[in-house]
Amino acid sequence: MEKSIYFLVSWRDAAELTRKLAKKKLRYAIRQLPDLQELAFVFPHVSLSQYVYLYILIGREGMEYRA
Repeated sequence: MEKSIYFLVSWRDAAELTRKLAKKKLRYAIRQLPDLQELAFVFPHVSLSQYVYLYILIGREGMEYRA
């Protein structure tokens, strides 16, 4: 089952991650969540295999995104 997932990323790592994601042509949005010092990279409709790829790329667990 596909879900929308977000990963929190530091401002310092955001530019590098953006470049890596552009090469893979993955759809995403960047959000600044209230009271957090990190950016949320939101990925709509992520399959399990895509989630595993993102987990390896980003190095932390994602959380379900509910708009």
